[in-house]
Formats: sequence, structure tokens, C-alpha cells
Amino acid sequence: MRLKHVLFGLAGLVVVVVGGAVVAIYSVDFNQYRATVADQVKQATGRDLKIAGDLKVGISLTPTVAVDDVTFANAAWGSRPAMATVKRFEAEMELLPLITGDIRVKRVVLKGADILLETDAKGIGNWVFGQAAAATQQPAQPAPAAGGGGGKLPVVNEIAFEDVTLTYKDGVTKKTQTLALQKFSAASADATSPITLAIVANLNGNPLSATGTVGALSGIVANEPLPIDLKAQGGGATIAAKGTIAQPASGKGVAIALSAEGSSLADLAPLAGSPLPAIGPYSLSGNLSDVAGGYNIAGLQLKMGGSDIAGDASIAMGGAKPKIAATLSSSLVDAKDFGLKPAPPADATAAPAAASGGDGRVFPDTPLPFDLLNAVDAKIAFTGQKVIREPATLDGVAADVDLAGGKLAITKLDAGISGGRLGISAFVDGGVTPFAVTLKLISRGVEAGTLMQTFGLSAVLSGGKADLDVDVKGQGRSVRQIMAGLNGSTDLQMGAGKINNRFAKIMLSDLFKLISTGGSGDSSNLNCVASKFDIANGLATSKLLVVDTNGATIVGSGRVMLDSEKLDMHLDPSAKQTNLVNLAIPVKVGGTLANPNVLPDPAGLAKSATGALSGVTGGGGNPAGALTGLLGGKAGGDAAQPSGSAGGCGAAAAAPSATAQPAAPASPTDQPAAGTPKKKDVGKALKGLLGN
Repeated sequence: MRLKHVLFGLAGLVVVVVGGAVVAIYSVDFNQYRATVADQVKQATGRDLKIAGDLKVGISLTPTVAVDDVTFANAAWGSRPAMATVKRFEAEMELLPLITGDIRVKRVVLKGADILLETDAKGIGNWVFGQAAAATQQPAQPAPAAGGGGGKLPVVNEIAFEDVTLTYKDGVTKKTQTLALQKFSAASADATSPITLAIVANLNGNPLSATGTVGALSGIVANEPLPIDLKAQGGGATIAAKGTIAQPASGKGVAIALSAEGSSLADLAPLAGSPLPAIGPYSLSGNLSDVAGGYNIAGLQLKMGGSDIAGDASIAMGGAKPKIAATLSSSLVDAKDFGLKPAPPADATAAPAAASGGDGRVFPDTPLPFDLLNAVDAKIAFTGQKVIREPATLDGVAADVDLAGGKLAITKLDAGISGGRLGISAFVDGGVTPFAVTLKLISRGVEAGTLMQTFGLSAVLSGGKADLDVDVKGQGRSVRQIMAGLNGSTDLQMGAGKINNRFAKIMLSDLFKLISTGGSGDSSNLNCVASKFDIANGLATSKLLVVDTNGATIVGSGRVMLDSEKLDMHLDPSAKQTNLVNLAIPVKVGGTLANPNVLPDPAGLAKSATGALSGVTGGGGNPAGALTGLLGGKAGGDAAQPSGSAGGCGAAAAAPSATAQPAAPASPTDQPAAGTPKKKDVGKALKGLLGN
């Protein structure tokens, strides 16, 4: 009986002691410790902490600590006085586990917080405090060995944010990003259970949300494989990520399937913080993994509008500059799906775009973006069944591009186009001053108008199959500088086709009547065209220039000064019909590419008329008869008959020796704008005849 009484007495004593302790705790005004807390924060950070509201402690088996109206000062150089303001913070803990040394936090709540993270002009953040700033200059200390006195891992069952605004200001770029968390919840049953996430937020005023799960906290701390299964919506896009990270502490062993889809990239612009083109719908998927110094996406599938691209791509960040490698293929790539609008029809009735600077020159002096060659290294291989850049459609495209050390090599760019083939190779050396450029182009049997429009030139020639060889090199920072010192050669041959009448009237003046015989209102028939120019130090000298029609054969000679764009050409016509003899007036073409002028050549007029008349009446030794024989045609009123793609002009110029490789040109970006025809049209056309 005495033991029973003792036990009852002890129990009563415990109740009294605990009850008294509870009463004592409740009677304590914790607000008196606000100054102490503020002093401790001041010593640790050098910043002021102000607690304007009450500091409360709720005593129970799950005691709660809460504080209201807290302000933490910003750095002295900051854009506003407070780095953070908090309306309410509370934490709820389990009391009994503390007896065994376990820390179990049931819930942490942050409400009405406004947090500013910013950097100064040197990139130093306002989260770097006085003592911490010095610590950042010291070598990182090794992590404690496993099992080394770190204490037990606290268990946090739920973290909840409500009405929390996080703003980041970059003092270097002057850009600001704002994330407003309307709701953020991260909850798990215990430290070994997966963490469930739910986010409702606004990024830069644009709504986004995310849900999903990640691995348990214990696994993250132990650097165990971290499973991820997340889905997010924002900017009209749905983004998903599912997979694992084998070593989350180091970010190694990434194996995540990624996907994204949306109706237009423009919808993502507010989230990206920069304008994006209104193109789409789009979808992207691939398997992300880490590689040495970077990441790889295998099984890449990109769809943009009606276009598709598939393959593998990787980026390595470990070197002095990023290095990209990709092997890509496509069944269809249409330039307009990627925001490149079809250019207006390029013909002789369209005035060429004014060169940069408004100085009336054809070749622009705007610096080319060669400096970008040093921004990244890349090695890209692409094959495409069909590539469309209106008005050209390329078939069987194969391209290899290698960019390393500021040197860009397009080792192959091959394709079929308009019934023929194109082959291009190019090299740009960004490691020398001025930059060096080399271009080689071979086309075989390509329709002339399409060939010219593919490179942004006026389609003054059309209908005929054309062979074109271009082999040039130069140095400079702009097209004008490169053309001023250009070296190489061009060779153009076209079989039976047409010439645009608007161009012919401007370029040939009265000679137009010679070539318009048998033509329509828009164009006149040609039997053939042949053009050869040798280029040395910016001086293009004609080795052959022949235009053969039913009414006449016109032979040209002279030169084009590519540095000044001045013309010094002579056109000598030979009439094939008696009634056209009086029109066979030799002319001189002077002026510049942008503003040519065509004037009769009185000195050659009488000789030309006499020779032409003799030719059409069958006289021996006449220039017209000899010329048409050389061209492979017949003297007199019959038209010269083409043979092969270059037709009747083939005998006047040696046929190109090489067979064209399957090739594709780069998509033209400088298309002429529609407008009233001017003499500038001739400059565009002459550039085409030069093969440039």
C-alpha cells in the first residue's frame, strides 16, 4: 500500500511540475527576446533584423513558434532598404521525439514574404554578408566523412509558402526577373518517403504551375539515385521531365526523358524574358543524359509547324567555349515554319535593296557577324529529304559544318534543285585579320531563274538549264571589303531559255529590239547565254560574254571594278535578219552597278552594220556568220540550235570540266523588295551574270 501511495505521489508531483512549467512558459513574454534575436543576427550578418510583431510560442505535444512582421536589411548598395520582409513565419514541431534526439518538424509556413536577391555591377550578391564574403575567397572545405558527427537528419513533413514574391535583379545585365508564388507545397510522410510538389505561381506576370514528385530527403542527403517525375504548364506550353539522377549532389548520372509542346513560341516570350517568333505549333522530346563536361540529348524529335528534325545533339561546357555536336535528319524543313517568310518574287522588275549606309552602292559595307565564330565550337551533320526556302525547293540535302577555333568550314552542302544539282563548299577563317573567305560552287542543269532566285538575285534569265561554276576567295569584314579584293573566276552557261524584257530594255536600250523577235510581252527567247569572268584583286575581266537570240548575237567584253563598282563594258551585236541590221548598234555600258548607263558606240556603228549586212546576205568572212558558226548555230535567219544544257554557246566557251556534286546552297537572306524597275536592276542582273 505504501508503494501505491508513493507512485501516486510521484505522479502528482510530475503533474504539478509539468503544469507549473507550462504555466511558467505561458507566463513568459517572449517579445522581450526580440532584441536578443536581432543582436545575434546583426553579429552574424552585419545587417539589421527588425521584429515588429509578436514572437509567440504555443506549448503542446506539437509546439509552434510563430513570428510576425519581420524585416531584414539589404546591403548598403542595394536598390531598396529591405532585402526581405515577412508578414508571418511559423514552425510546428513534435515534442516527444526530441527525447531521443530526433527533430521532427511537422510544418513550416511562410506567408506574405517579399524577398529581393540582387547583384551589384561587379556581380556580388546581396546575400553575401560581411564574414561570408571573406569566406567565399577561401578554398572550399572538404565535406565531413560519412558517419562523422553530423547529427541526425531533421524530418520536415511539409513546407508551405503563400503569397511569396521572389525578385532577382542582375546588376551586370540590368535585367529583372520576378517569381510570385501564390502557393508552394512540398510534403512527405517522413524522410524516407518521396516529396510531393505543388506549385502555382507567376513568372514575370505570367502564370505557371507544376506538380509531381521527387525522391526522399534522406536519399538526397545520402547522394542516392534521385527519381524525378514532374509536369509543368506555362506560356501555353506543357513540359514534362521523368527519370533519375544517379548522384544528385554532383549532378552526375542524369537519365531524364524530356518533352515540351505548345501552340506558339511567342507565348513563351514573357517567361523567357526576350522576344520569340510567332511560330508553331511545336513539340520537342528527347532523352537527356550527362556526358564529360556537358549534356547529351539522344533521340531528339523536333516538330515545328509542318517541319521535322530528328537526331542526337550534345553540348560540352568544360572547355574555354561551349562545344556543340549534332547529327540531324529531316523528311521536311520549310523555312517559313521557322519564321523565315517567303521573299517576294525576285525578277528584273524588282529594285535591289539599298545597301547599308544609304550610299547607293550595291555591295553593303555592314560588318558581317564573323565575331560569332569565336563564341562556340560546333560540328553538325544534316541530311534532309526536302528543304524549302521559297522560291527554291532542295531535294536530297546533305550538309557537313565544322566550326573550331573561329574557323568555319562547310565541307559539303549538296542537293538537287529544279531538275539539276548544286554543290557548295566554303571556308571562313576568323583567326586572321581581316577575315578570309573562300567559296566554291558548282551547279549542273539547274533552271536559270530558280538558280538566280536561290541566291537572292533577280531572275533576269529563266527557263533554260544553267551550268554555273564559281571559285572565289577574298578578305574583309564586310561584303564590300571582300569584293574589293576578290580573286577567282566565274563561268555561267545557259541553254535555250528566256530573258526578262524589262531588264533587256534597261540594259540594252535599242538593242532590245534585236533580241525580242519571237518573244512575248514579258520575256524574249534566248538560244543560249555564256559568260566567263576572271577576277584579280577586285577587277572582273570578261573572257567571254555571249547572248544568242533569233534576231541577233550579242558579244560582250570589258571589265567590272568590284571595289568601286564601276562598269566598263562593250556590247557588239550582229543582226541575223536584214530588217534588223539598222538596229545592230554597238553600245558601251558605263556608270556603276547601282546606276549603269548605256550609250551608243559611234566608232563601231558603221563597221558593225556593214559586217552584219554581209552576214545575213551570205557574204563570206562576215563577223556574224563566223560568230554563229563558232556558237554552233547557222548563219542567216535560222536560230542557233542549242546542244546540251548550255546549248549553242557551248563552243564559244569550254564546258565546265567537273561534274556537279549533289549540293545545296545556304538559304538566301537578302531578297530584293518589290518596286518600280530602275537602272539599279541592271546591277543585280550583272552580279548574276558574274556568277556572284
